[in-house]
Amino acid sequence: MTGPSYKNASVCSMILDGPQRYQWQDPDKIIATLITSPDLSVADLGAGTGFFTSLLSKALPEGKVAALEPEAALVEWLKKRKAEEGLSNVDVFAIGHDKPSLELIDGDIDLLFVGYTYFHFDDPVPYFREKVGPLIQNTTKIAIADVEPEFAGAMRKKVSSAQVIEEMKEAGFKLEAAPGLAENQYLLIFRKDG
Repeated sequence: MTGPSYKNASVCSMILDGPQRYQWQDPDKIIATLITSPDLSVADLGAGTGFFTSLLSKALPEGKVAALEPEAALVEWLKKRKAEEGLSNVDVFAIGHDKPSLELIDGDIDLLFVGYTYFHFDDPVPYFREKVGPLIQNTTKIAIADVEPEFAGAMRKKVSSAQVIEEMKEAGFKLEAAPGLAENQYLLIFRKDG
């Protein structure tokens, strides 16, 4: 995973955690769609400042959430947020940009959530095929939420839902569902193919 510098976590939080996020996303709908049981084990890949980590934690009172983040400043921010919000079912993990480190998580993962971070992957096909696939169960769902290219900002790599579907298929995953979101966004749910 690569992308712009996220060394100043407080600036990132102003951008990523503000109320304006509810104006262009529907995070509550995403959570309601993905959380089918209160005891799921979820990994938030590219957790950033913990916007979705916090929502997932609160939606999973009997479950657990692993916040996986490669940027050191954001890892520290996540730890601080966990303590401040009392997110006792969250574990924070520092991961490499090219390694999801799913083996650090205790137990199986029911859901791997990639929320508005897919565009950070330089080469997603080998990443998901070689570094994610071998570490998850056949029953694990991978949910990818992002913005269609025509609505993505100028500073963002543009990745369409069609491109994500094609790349995930090439990586060995099949599309299981594509629940509707706002017209400018997509939510794609995959499982291992085979």
